[in-house]
Amino acid sequence: MVARTVNVGSPQVTAKIVRLEDLGDVPSGFFDATQPGGDQQALRTVVVDEPSLRKNLLPAEPISWPVLLDGPLEGTVSTEMLIDREGNIREVGSAVAENPGVAETAEHAFAAMCFKPFLENGVPVQVVSQVTLRFKTTRPVGTEDFPSAQTLFDRGRQAGFPAAAATVPYVLHAEFEALGAKGTVETGRYEDTWLNETHWRREAWFEDSHYVRSRNEDKTYQLAEGAESGILRLILRVLEPIPAIDTFTESDWKIKRDTVDGASGVRVLAGHESPSGKLDPEQARAYWFDETGLLVKTFFNGIETHRTNVQDFVGVRVARQIDVRKDEKLAIKIRVTEVSTPTGTMPPKTFEVHGHEWKRAFTSEVR
Repeated sequence: MVARTVNVGSPQVTAKIVRLEDLGDVPSGFFDATQPGGDQQALRTVVVDEPSLRKNLLPAEPISWPVLLDGPLEGTVSTEMLIDREGNIREVGSAVAENPGVAETAEHAFAAMCFKPFLENGVPVQVVSQVTLRFKTTRPVGTEDFPSAQTLFDRGRQAGFPAAAATVPYVLHAEFEALGAKGTVETGRYEDTWLNETHWRREAWFEDSHYVRSRNEDKTYQLAEGAESGILRLILRVLEPIPAIDTFTESDWKIKRDTVDGASGVRVLAGHESPSGKLDPEQARAYWFDETGLLVKTFFNGIETHRTNVQDFVGVRVARQIDVRKDEKLAIKIRVTEVSTPTGTMPPKTFEVHGHEWKRAFTSEVR
């Protein structure tokens, strides 16, 4: 049972089998391209770099990029393509774009490219290469043009988190209430000691559990002890939730005007949102910033946090109250009890956790 028609790709390519019959008897060496009369050169495929390939690119019509509602307005889109001996596109891979909104247009542009035959030792060969296009477009008429997600995240860190913006060393103390292993509400504590970007220690305790992340010069450490260390890891993330720039792609994020507790702001979202506005608890991550750039609300892993009671510390507006909600119910209440400059010196051993050196990986957290 042989399919006589095959459709594949975007733009779609259709292949049809027009003749199918028994091969029959063939002469000796029929399949050996090295035999006299064989087509050894015709079968040759070479890999070339993009600058070399572009020397053979023929002029083409300018690309009309679509207007984009979300994501970056400028960037690159690339693919891998196979070009035959005559300079025609034989195969085009999927377009990888810094904004998925331009991918379809780019795929049409790639498929329409034409090249002069690529020669090796004077003989045309087919080539494989990566090809990149730059796109630049606009928002739809009447649409608000927001800063990039990276800009909003950087601004939020500088506005509300001492580790990003403080000009002096500090020690931050916090307490939190959560449901313990015995089914009763227990109190835990958190401490953040920060000397500079390469000397800091974040530490939390709850019941018999203990969790530490620390850095001393170029060494980083992590220690997790006890059955409730998962809660402590969550506490660290809630206190500094903005994702690290090196862990996401700008085009994953959608930005829109939104309100939090009746105040106007901006929401930055990655992941699925239903038509009714419900966020996917498995995949969605969202961050709300007020008009000054301060982070006021987050959503990740199905957990929602609200940040209130903002107070100043050397120019940084620190949220002193953070409510953590799960399924619209209060799960953890965090209170920042003190942020102050330390007295005395902090020796290097303050930031060491011997035997627990750790390399940051598979986490979107900065610290």
